[in-house]
This record gives sequence, C-alpha cells and structure tokens, in this order.
Amino acid sequence: MFSVMNIGANGINVQSQVLNALSSNIANANTPGYGERIATTGSMAANLVRPAGVSFGGQVLGPNLSLVGGVTLVSDVPEFGNAIVPSGQVSNLAIEGNGFFTVSLPGGQLAYTRAGNFTLDANGELVLPTGAKLFPPVNVPFGDTYNVEANGTVMVQRAGGTPQKAGQIQLAMIANPQGLLDVGNNLYTLSAASGPATMVTPGTATAGTLVSGSLNQSSTNLATNLVDLIQAETVYNLSAKVVTVGEAVTKATTNLQV
Repeated sequence: MFSVMNIGANGINVQSQVLNALSSNIANANTPGYGERIATTGSMAANLVRPAGVSFGGQVLGPNLSLVGGVTLVSDVPEFGNAIVPSGQVSNLAIEGNGFFTVSLPGGQLAYTRAGNFTLDANGELVLPTGAKLFPPVNVPFGDTYNVEANGTVMVQRAGGTPQKAGQIQLAMIANPQGLLDVGNNLYTLSAASGPATMVTPGTATAGTLVSGSLNQSSTNLATNLVDLIQAETVYNLSAKVVTVGEAVTKATTNLQV
C-alpha cells in the first residue's frame, strides 16, 4: 500500500546505509589497500494505486496511476585503486596493476586483499597485522637478508653467501572484484558474483607486478566522499521530515473522522 510515512522511513533506512559506506570510506582514507565502498541507490518498483478505466466524477480515467514506493540500495561494492606510496619496509608489498594477495585465516579459510602491509613473524613467514598469513607461504630464515622481485620471487642471502630463492609469491586474479564479500580487516572472500580466483605469477597474463618496500594506498577520494556525505545527510534529514509530515497528516485525518 502506498504510504508517505513508509516511503519516508524507507528513505531513512537506505540513506543510513549510504552514510555508513561514506563514513567507512572517510575513516579508511589512510588504510593501505582499502577498497572504497561505492553505494548506489535506485527507485523501488511502482505500485498501482488506480487501474485504467476507472469512472470518477462522470469521467473515465484512462491511464493507470502508479506511484513509486520509495528507494532501494542497488549496490554497495568495493572499488580498488592502484596508487602506490613507499613505506621503507622491505616486507611491505604493493601491487602495480591487477591482482590480490591471498592469505590464510586462522581457521584455514582463504581471503583476498590489496593490503600488503606484511611483516615477518617469529617463523619467518609473511603475515598481516591481523595474523593472516600469505598463501602460499614464504619462509625467510632468521638472520638472512631478503628482497622481493617484481615477479614475486623471494631471494634470501646470508652474509657472504650466495643469493638463493626462498619462495614465490603469487597473485589471485578475480574476474569481478566488486563481487567480493567484505569480511572485515580489509579482507574479502569469494562469492558467486566475484567468480573463482586464479593464482598466477606476478607480471604474467593480466596480473600486476610487485613493488617491495611500498604499499597500495586507500582508494578513498576524500573530496568526492565529503560532497556525497553532505548530499546523503540532506536526503536523510528530508526523509525524516517526510515521516513527520506524514504523521501529522495521519493524525489530522484521524481527528476529522472522529
């Protein structure tokens, strides 16, 4: 049933979700590899409130009369950027181009991220601050110096020794990154919308290359998000006003009926 108050309440709910996405973007403006959330809205399906051919006041009203029932959140998806900044820490890795790092969570599940703020743990494995480990794992023996080449090859060397390959970092190629499911901590898992992940060597096919001692920046555009924040706040407040007006009209109509 068409209702002014329902439409207003619907607008408040949807704009709350838009504001949530914008707030997350702004808060993560400095988070390495963060994928900016793009929230888009669209009209709900129209409701038929009067069919064609109705007789009113001696006239036959020809066309259907339909009213849109409100707004809906069409999508809330991540959009990743490629901007890179140096960090000065050799274990930090950035992706120049397409692809994601694959990490294993404590329960064994695989997740994907553009955040390459890795460090070496006590076992010489590359891990994120959350404890998620790079997959497939790479082990750097304690005391060795190491570097990561653009193609993902990890070379280690003891003092006076010969450089040796310690591992190979791979990138996950995902057909539709916007279909990834956000599981928090800048990590994502696959979904039917994202499609499967294909592991490839950096620099092959359409995969990007690695930049050691650097990080991918957050893709948040502060200027755009601040403008969108003001607009979403305005729509939220107006939707609340619609609810207030609807309540007043309903109350007045009820009093008239009494």
